[in-house]
Amino acid sequence: MAITQKRSGNGIWILRKQLLVLYFGLKDSRTPFYAKIPALFSVVYLVSPIDIIPDFIPFVGYLDDLIIVPLLLNLSIRLFPAPVREASQIKAVKEAKKLRNFIFLSLIVFILAVVAAFFLGKIFYEVFLNRKP
Repeated sequence: MAITQKRSGNGIWILRKQLLVLYFGLKDSRTPFYAKIPALFSVVYLVSPIDIIPDFIPFVGYLDDLIIVPLLLNLSIRLFPAPVREASQIKAVKEAKKLRNFIFLSLIVFILAVVAAFFLGKIFYEVFLNRKP
């Protein structure tokens, strides 16, 4: 059962789907170690302070991160065996809606936490720090 890849749509949604496929593929026990190495290198390269082009150089410093990391992640997905890649794609399609709901819920909780922190900070300031002599 092959899944054809549809390349239409927003690039962010394609990247999200590829990250889900990569996640499920890396969790699969049938994935060989050599397919996991590019994903590991991409994460290390992304968080490492040592880059090919330093990040403090405007625009160009981040451009290498935007090119090298997706290429390594795509290479890792292509190195998966065909059954693992297909199973990961099927799981990614099934889990995409759950992930979208989780992100939406997390955003709402974050906004509510920021509003609550603002009001609690305001009350704390008025009660404890706004003393008049």
